[in-house]
Amino acid sequence: MYTIFFSSHGIVLQLPCESGKAVTATFFTEQVLPNLIKNIEKYRPKTGTLGMKILTDNTSSHTAKLTKNFLDLEGLELLPHPPYSPGLALCDFWLFPKLKIYLQGKDFNTLQALGTGLYQYFKSIP
Repeated sequence: MYTIFFSSHGIVLQLPCESGKAVTATFFTEQVLPNLIKNIEKYRPKTGTLGMKILTDNTSSHTAKLTKNFLDLEGLELLPHPPYSPGLALCDFWLFPKLKIYLQGKDFNTLQALGTGLYQYFKSIP
């Protein structure tokens, strides 16, 4: 499983998760979000995360109090995501189906090889 964040300019963070490991609020706030902030600061060296808003789905790790507290401390705003809102879940409709087609029949021997393949695919999207 991969956690992927992107902006209108492309991939901001692509982070693999250990096989069989659940994405908990602790993992999200200790591993994912600090890496996301670090990458945002690379792309926006002058402003960093100032004025940034994050849109995620409503999984418990994204909406947990621990996550909300972390985002508040970092000055990031988590946009509300109403349930069953296809207008806000565009990845489910345009990205993931095409990604499944791209991955079909490919064999990745390592997590790193899969990550490279995913990165190449995402970079190819105009």
